[in-house]
Amino acid sequence: MARVYAARHHLPSAQLDELLDFAALRNAISHGKYYGGRPIAEPTEEVVRDIERLREQILSPPLVLDLLEERQVCVTGPDEPISAVLEHVVRFDYSQVPVYSEASYVGLLTTNAVARWLARQFELNQGLAEGEPVRRVLAFAESHERARLAGRTITAAEAIYHLTHSGRGRAPVPALIVTEGSEPAGRPLRMITGSDLPALSAKLGIGITGPSAGI
Repeated sequence: MARVYAARHHLPSAQLDELLDFAALRNAISHGKYYGGRPIAEPTEEVVRDIERLREQILSPPLVLDLLEERQVCVTGPDEPISAVLEHVVRFDYSQVPVYSEASYVGLLTTNAVARWLARQFELNQGLAEGEPVRRVLAFAESHERARLAGRTITAAEAIYHLTHSGRGRAPVPALIVTEGSEPAGRPLRMITGSDLPALSAKLGIGITGPSAGI
């Protein structure tokens, strides 16, 4: 039952391991042989606090926006010159910039895509075309360089899952874009990347290993 619940609600593997450990402890107390009227095992105060913490996280899963500090999302438009994006890269050390046409998400422009475009520019033109529109550079993005859109109600556990788990033959998404409404559409509120995993895991009190990436 714990495994089914974890799969359905995208619990991090660390939380599933805790659930299974606590279930084993519960079974030892409830069904294990008693000695002198006392169970074979008793949880320590620290374990009880961990059980209570996990219970609260399962019954009232914290939202990712409640655990991370606010951070303005830097976006670009498909018709902006690539030079504007490169300024963001230099100024803020961003490696991923979402592309929006008005309120609609178009794609994720990564420094990898920029590097592939730059190599092509040098091959064709022997130099950098600073006025090239973003849409043409975005064409150099690979299939796995796609952000996942999520409504503001996405939980921290779900965010961790999407950043650390991959589908068959696919890598984990490089970024989550949390949007204004409860559905994944509208104004971007926050970008969540691999660099946010340590903060999220610390807030949940679990250890997370996964890909790390800059914003």
